[in-house]
Amino acid sequence: MSSFRSDFELPENFIYLNSGSMALTPKSVLAAARNYKTEQELNPAYSLFTAWQRLWPVQKKLAAFFKADPKHIFLRPNVTYVMNDFIMALKLPKGSEILISDLEYGAVVNICKYKAELDGLSIQTMKIPSDATSLKTLSEDQIVESLKKHITAKTSVVMMSHVMTGSGLKLPIEKMAEVCRQRGVIFAVDGAHGAGSCDLDFSKTKVDFYGTNLHKWLMGPKGTGFGWVAPEVRDRLEPKFAGWTSYEMARHFSVFGDGDKWTCRWMICSTHDYSPLLAISDVIDYWDEKGTSRIMNARKEICDFTENAVCEAKGWNSLSRFDESLKGPLLAFQLPEDIAQIGFEYVFKLYAEKNLQVAMTMIQGKWCLRLAPHIYNTKDEVQEAIKRL
Repeated sequence: MSSFRSDFELPENFIYLNSGSMALTPKSVLAAARNYKTEQELNPAYSLFTAWQRLWPVQKKLAAFFKADPKHIFLRPNVTYVMNDFIMALKLPKGSEILISDLEYGAVVNICKYKAELDGLSIQTMKIPSDATSLKTLSEDQIVESLKKHITAKTSVVMMSHVMTGSGLKLPIEKMAEVCRQRGVIFAVDGAHGAGSCDLDFSKTKVDFYGTNLHKWLMGPKGTGFGWVAPEVRDRLEPKFAGWTSYEMARHFSVFGDGDKWTCRWMICSTHDYSPLLAISDVIDYWDEKGTSRIMNARKEICDFTENAVCEAKGWNSLSRFDESLKGPLLAFQLPEDIAQIGFEYVFKLYAEKNLQVAMTMIQGKWCLRLAPHIYNTKDEVQEAIKRL
């Protein structure tokens, strides 16, 4: 039995193996979010007017957890909002290129395409091997060398994921950031799966921008994420959104950010349910109480066990068998043709008939099974899930 399982609300006989979409949140954090919501309902107007002075200490606490300056991050409901606001705000030379990989998340690819259409840019794509044979020999150096070959004189920004949402491939972002810096290219990272699964330290990173979710591997409240911007990149952004903090600010807004105008300009400053954002403080308390390394190790242990157990029992190829340095928290498996043809409906079929929640992902034009176990899953549960598959 997982030593963390009692910390979560799990219906009997239901198996949840899709933390890659949204993870379960600890009961203590759910309770805190509900308390903030109840408190808000007692006097919604007062709760709104004081939200920013309450939220700034939360942002400081979040920043400290990731060793960041709180003035260099901005909160959003999820990473798609984060990537939207950053990419659309980038001031890029007309006729320049945005470089992405062929494994990027579709919504973020569309943000890049839309940016290119509006600003007269072009999109270039770097292919990353994703078939089972190539993955066995894929290395950090191969990825870095490929990046070097794909950056041209026209490249103005490289936008790639830290962890690929399909197979869980983890890119060597610090080595890639070094290449981008040498070439004078902005390196923006879609870190949707980074927070809670990767060791993030923004005090010494060389990336220019990092966006992430808190409701995946960090197990935070649903509807929480943030972006981190390197200080030298802030002047290269021109926000495409406007509101109360665009010009002169009222005092109840300016208490946020310790007077830093950029920080206030990028904060959420509208009528909003701030209870999930306030509960970020409580999920950080959970990690501090349980121990970051203990949580990380437990997550990796159940992930490795799941990969080996599925391959052994089902005979399916894993598309996540990378070198250890490239392994993220997600697992993708090639399915027999008859199951692959069912497509995404397989997700609903398994839930309706087997009380099992998984995900499907498209890799190389074919639907593959994606499993994403977390610390609340047990080995016995994984074995039972394999039977249900």
